[in-house]
Amino acid sequence: MNVSIQSIVASVAGRTSRARRHRDRLTGYEPLESRLPLANTVGLIQAAGARAFAGYTLLGSSTAPRTHLIDNAGNKVHTWTSAYPATSSYLLEDGRLLRNCILPLTMKDFNNNGGTGRIEILDWDSNVTWFYDLSNAQYQLHHDAIVMPNGNILAIAWERLTFEQAVGMGRNPATLNPDVDNELWPEVIIEIDPDVAGGEVTTGLGEGIVWQWHMKDHVVQQFDPTKPNYLGPKGVRQHPELINLNYVPRGLAADTHLADWAHFNSIDYNANTDQIIVSVREFSEIWIIDHSTTTEEAAGHAGGNAGKGGDLLWRYGNDSAWNRRAKQMLFWQHDAQWIRPGLPGEGNILVYNNGWNRNGGTNFSSVMELRQSPTAYGRADVVWSFRGPPSFFSPIVSGAQRLPNGNTLVNAGARGNVFEVTASRRVVWRYVNPDTFAGPVQQGTVPPALNVSGTPGVRRNITFRALRYAPTYTGLTGRTLQSQGPIERPAGGSPS
Repeated sequence: MNVSIQSIVASVAGRTSRARRHRDRLTGYEPLESRLPLANTVGLIQAAGARAFAGYTLLGSSTAPRTHLIDNAGNKVHTWTSAYPATSSYLLEDGRLLRNCILPLTMKDFNNNGGTGRIEILDWDSNVTWFYDLSNAQYQLHHDAIVMPNGNILAIAWERLTFEQAVGMGRNPATLNPDVDNELWPEVIIEIDPDVAGGEVTTGLGEGIVWQWHMKDHVVQQFDPTKPNYLGPKGVRQHPELINLNYVPRGLAADTHLADWAHFNSIDYNANTDQIIVSVREFSEIWIIDHSTTTEEAAGHAGGNAGKGGDLLWRYGNDSAWNRRAKQMLFWQHDAQWIRPGLPGEGNILVYNNGWNRNGGTNFSSVMELRQSPTAYGRADVVWSFRGPPSFFSPIVSGAQRLPNGNTLVNAGARGNVFEVTASRRVVWRYVNPDTFAGPVQQGTVPPALNVSGTPGVRRNITFRALRYAPTYTGLTGRTLQSQGPIERPAGGSPS
């Protein structure tokens, strides 16, 4: 479950957040502090070895309005400052920065962990050159948005359904949460033309939406035969291309909010296949959707390159979500993406498997590289994976990125722990994000704990995404990238 700035600010201010049961002892996890050399607790923990990929790492804390670019020595070379914290940020090819901003609650109509509300683009000097605010009575941006090769922006948002609408579709009313007005928030994916769209959208999705997909158009239920979407008593199992309207996750890590039914937490686009992949946290699955459809075809079950309209082309991670009895492979995962062309493993899928409350009650994270089965739902080959040593665990946020030399950059985000690992599973660089809501912490100290709905092991340097860019990346062309020293305050020093 990803974190919203409202949860963070409430924690910092000492407000009481809703409690969640969690285990007192985590297994498969070794505290980071026990492995820190010398007195370093933040910033550069392990210097880049000869096998590390030379480049610049983009990261920021989801509690702070700053996004930093650091070199492999752990020194900042540039910082962007916004009015808002962010979840994911991306350095664009023209040198501008796309940020998914976390608006305050006063600017939102509805919200849960990961709620953003704004996409903005900053120039190199932190000036806002474009923004799109979507937080009204019907839709709310959240978590992630990316720039497509055509310059359009692909984003995810919640869509509000009332109790009457949800039950009218065949949802079991007993699974709706009265504390969230018995609503249901299925997902919508939108493609935004930034040359047309922009500013604050007060109703609907606004102008400039050139393509859209709605989760509510692709559901199946076997709860109420008098309602739509009923395809027989075995309809869910017989139609894995559709989404079980009454699937509700159970267990330690499940979000008790319930209205936020699927909780997409990442989106990626494959230009070669014209497909979209999303990470669906509450289902512990990743889904592939056909983008080659028209908006009209995306609302149905035919059309597009695959001939299936907007139905799921493939899904993986938790077969029980569609009534098959099989081993669960993903547990509350994040950051599903295709490995880019030209990189080792190109075309495979990389995903951060958070691993909170796995089978048997253990807790450990892993990074998985998957080769998708071309025909079978729920099937993939695990090509490569990493779970340590040293072991690592982040119950929420986090991600991974394949680098040009075959290494993988891993972000265990709950504690701001970013490290690089080789294909042979050797850690060759490690850094801990020192930035927090109150500013960078002092070297020799650790960022304070953060209560996010009882989630274990979260600190105020929580880092949603970290990305490495090569020195030759076009977005860095012509930029002065000189070391400005570490982000953290020196040991024994005073706040800067």
